[in-house]
Amino acid sequence: MEINVGDKVRFLDSTGGGTVTRIEGKMAFVEDEDGFEIPVLVSELVLVEKDSEDEGEKGILQSGVSGSAGEEDEEEYEYEADESNDDDPRFYLAFLQGDKPGVQSGSVRISIINDSNYFCYYAVNETGSNGQAINLFSGKIQPATKFDLGKMLITELDGSRWNVHVVFFKKSKRFVPVGPANVHFVLKGSKLVNDNNYKENDYFDERAFLLPVLKGKLERSIEELTADDLEKVKKDKSTKKVIKKVKRRDEPGILEVDLHIEELLDDTRGLSNSEILKIQMDKFHQVMKENLNRKKRKIVFIHGVGNGILKTEIRKALDRKYKNHYYQDASFREYGFGATMVII
Repeated sequence: MEINVGDKVRFLDSTGGGTVTRIEGKMAFVEDEDGFEIPVLVSELVLVEKDSEDEGEKGILQSGVSGSAGEEDEEEYEYEADESNDDDPRFYLAFLQGDKPGVQSGSVRISIINDSNYFCYYAVNETGSNGQAINLFSGKIQPATKFDLGKMLITELDGSRWNVHVVFFKKSKRFVPVGPANVHFVLKGSKLVNDNNYKENDYFDERAFLLPVLKGKLERSIEELTADDLEKVKKDKSTKKVIKKVKRRDEPGILEVDLHIEELLDDTRGLSNSEILKIQMDKFHQVMKENLNRKKRKIVFIHGVGNGILKTEIRKALDRKYKNHYYQDASFREYGFGATMVII
């Protein structure tokens, strides 16, 4: 039976369930009894009770809008990104390893990466054997942003044919046209479970399998190299490390808060790790409380990478205590993956 927004469901392969709040492609978002929204494949849900409201009036939410809390709030949450001319725009489809490695039981997390100073409209379609396509994901993504599309089983992806369409544009000035990009991928389960395909990268603090939709200058140059030239490029690249520096901001409407302990205290001698974390989280809560009534206020909390504990605690607090406020990774061009942006 078809599952719609508002239906009560339970999970097929695990305990728990709740109410479907939205559906994006093959993914459903289920709100549990604690108010947490859990992304689950529609195929992994069992209908418990149909929504009592008229389905025609209720409607079914389809593909989501990235980089915003919802289509109706899209303008409200737009990030004040750099729209200067970009001579090396790149766009990727990214796969990150899921919980289980096997083809039969494994899954992958899927993201898109807009490594450019352009806004982008994107659409990811799956084409069947009859030549007809179905929309999996679509929306708008802001400059220098990555966005999580959800999780899918490798068995569902194996052999599927994906078309990715991306249109690049700028909103407030004249610009050099780029694209559009239109790329076709045939996904193979064997590649998605092959650990060697997941590489260190500039976009995640874990290894990822990146499929280029719009290739950068380096990737295009490598395709034109001979075998000897390619070996030389690999050696040169391995000897150079790019160090991303945090670029301080001083813009109206954006508050930057550095939570590194040395920025909060002059002397940290004698403090345990738990005491340091408490001081950092106290500062986080203090800033949030001071800005709760400042609608559209954008706060960038710089937590660094480290072991990820501070970032995890911040996002737990946002999910539990500040559920009405939107958050995302801050621009990786400015902060790497060491900061979270909260929009009040």
